[in-house]
Amino acid sequence: MLNFLNPWGFLFSLFIPAIILLYLLKQQYQEVKVSSTYLWQKTIQDIQTSMPWQKLRKNLLLFLQLLAVLLFTLAIARPFLYRKAENSSDFIIVLDCSASMQAEDVKPTRFLRARNEIEKFIDGLFPDQRVTLIAAGYEPDVVARRTGDKNTLKGRLKRIEVTNGGGSMDETLSLVQAIARELEDVEIHVYTDKNYEFGRPNYKSIVFNENGDNFAVDLVSWTQTPDGPVILSRIANYSGENATLSVECLADGITADVKEIMVPADGTTDVYWTGIPSHTRWVEIDILDKDDLLLDNRGWAITDYHEDNRVLLVSQRNIFLEKAVTLRKDIELIKTTYEQADDTEGYSLYIFDGYIPESLPDDGNIIIFNPQNDNNFLNVGEEFVPGNIHLSSQTRYSQFLDFVAYDDFHIARARQISVPDWGNVVLEAEQGPLLITGEKGSQRIAVFSFDVHDSDIPLKMDFPILMQNMLTWMLPQGLGHDVKYYAGQEVQIQSMPGVQNIYVTTPSGERLSIDPTYSIVPINDAREVGIYRVQQDVVSSKGTNTTEHYFAVHVPTQSESDLRPGQVLTDTSQYESGQYTPVVQMKELWRYFAWILLAVILLEWWVYQYGY
Repeated sequence: MLNFLNPWGFLFSLFIPAIILLYLLKQQYQEVKVSSTYLWQKTIQDIQTSMPWQKLRKNLLLFLQLLAVLLFTLAIARPFLYRKAENSSDFIIVLDCSASMQAEDVKPTRFLRARNEIEKFIDGLFPDQRVTLIAAGYEPDVVARRTGDKNTLKGRLKRIEVTNGGGSMDETLSLVQAIARELEDVEIHVYTDKNYEFGRPNYKSIVFNENGDNFAVDLVSWTQTPDGPVILSRIANYSGENATLSVECLADGITADVKEIMVPADGTTDVYWTGIPSHTRWVEIDILDKDDLLLDNRGWAITDYHEDNRVLLVSQRNIFLEKAVTLRKDIELIKTTYEQADDTEGYSLYIFDGYIPESLPDDGNIIIFNPQNDNNFLNVGEEFVPGNIHLSSQTRYSQFLDFVAYDDFHIARARQISVPDWGNVVLEAEQGPLLITGEKGSQRIAVFSFDVHDSDIPLKMDFPILMQNMLTWMLPQGLGHDVKYYAGQEVQIQSMPGVQNIYVTTPSGERLSIDPTYSIVPINDAREVGIYRVQQDVVSSKGTNTTEHYFAVHVPTQSESDLRPGQVLTDTSQYESGQYTPVVQMKELWRYFAWILLAVILLEWWVYQYGY
C-alpha cells in the first residue's frame, strides 16, 4: 500500500483546475485586415459571441502540463512503500576503514560498496529511527551521534575516507559496547570485510569480500658491505596458487634492477639485490603485476643512516666514560683536554667532565659531569655527602634509570646545584640533586653533580646501562633503517640544536612546516605510504646549514594483505552473530516520480517548440 510522508504536498494539486481554467478562457484576438474570410468562418463565430468561455478541445500540451503537476504533487508528498527491515528504534552503524577495504575484488572497492549500502539503509529509515555512525579508521570516530536527519547522516557518511593502516576495529567494538549499554532498543550493523564476534544480540556483520588474490612486499631491509648496500626483500603470495611475478628495485627513484620470481601459494620468497650505488638514500621494491590490492605492492628501506654520530668528550682521561659511550656502534668518539676545548663545534653531543667552557656550543646536546663553580651556565654551591639516594617523585625522565639499581649507589661527594628553569631533577639525595636533565629550546642537557671517580658507579654494570639510556635520549636512532613506521602511527623527529625551520615533504609532494620549538617533534599526518623527506635549517656561528633525512611509512601487511581471512561471506550476504528479527522498513519513491517529471517537462517543451 502506498503511504505518504508529506500529505500537505497534495495542496499543489490545486494547480490542476487552474491550468484547465486557462484553457477554457476564450482567447483575445487582435483585428487584422485580410483579403478573404471564407476560411475563417468558425473563427468569426467565436469572435462574434459575447461569452468569455470556449469549449475545451483536445490538446497534447494540456495533457502534458496536467501530468507534470500530478507528478510534482506526488514527489513532494513523498510516497513510500513498506519492506522488510529491522525492528529497532536505534541503530549503531560501524564502517570499517582499514587498508584492506581498498581491495577491488568487490567493485568498485569494498569500501565504496559498503558506503553505498549504508546510504541505501539510511534512505529507508522511519522518521522515529535514529542512527549513530562510527568510522573505524586509525582510531574510532563517532561521525554522527543518534540522529534521524538523513541529509546529515549521508553528508557525514560521504566524508568518511578509507585509510592506509590497520584500522581500529577492536577499539571501535569496545566503544560500541559502551554506547549500546545506554540504549534500550538498539541494532548494531558492522560493514566490513571480516567477521567479528560480538557478545550481544541484535548484531550482524555485513561482509564485503570475494576472496581476492593479493601479493605484497612484506619486508625490505639492507646491510652495508664493502661493495655497497645489499637489499633483502620478501615477497608474499596471499593466494591459493603459485605465482610468477615481476619485481623491480629502484634506488632513489631510479630503476636499478628487475627480476622475475616464483612465489609459492600462501608462501614467501626472499629476493636479494646487489649493485646498489653506495650513495643511495632510499630503495623501493615494486611488484609490477596487478592484483586486488595495489596498496601493498610497494615497500621501502632507508639507506642514508650509515654516518656515525660525532661525540666530543672533554676530560682529563676518563676511561669509564670512554668505554660506556663507545659501546654504541654508531658513535665516533673524539677526545680532547680542557685546554683545547674552547670554540668547538660540529658535534652531535658534547660531554664535559669536570669542565664547562665560557660559552657552551649551540649545535649539539650536552652532558656535564662534576661542574665547577667558576662557570657562566650553572649556579654551583658547596660539596655534600649524598645520603638516601632515590628517584625524584617529580621527574619526567625516569627512563634514564630503567634497569638501574640506583638505590645501591655510593657517592663520596657531590656539589649543590640550583635547578635552572629548564631543568628537572631525576635522581636526588636528601641533601640535593644528583642528576638534572631538561630541554633548553631544542637542546637537550643533562648534569651530574658528582665526579664518577668519587663513587662506585663505574664499577657496577648499572653504569653502562645508565649511559646507554642517556644516549638513547641524547642521540635517538629515531628515523633510521631499523625503525618501521606504519600508516597512522605517530612519527617523532628529533629537532637539531639551533634549528630554525623544519619541513616535511610527503610522498604526494605536499610540504609541511613543523614547529621546531621542542627537541622532539611529533608528526601526526604520516598517513600516506611511501618516502617522507625531513629538512632542518640549522643556524650556527658558521651560518645556516640544511640537513636532510628520510623515513618510510608502510602498509601493515601482516593484518591487511591477506584478503581471505577466516569465514568469509561473499556477495555482501549477511552474517548474524545474534538475533536478527526482520520486520518492515520504508522505501521512498519520490526520486522515481522526480525523474519521470523531468522527462515530461522536456517532452512538453519539445511539443511546444515543434508541434505534433
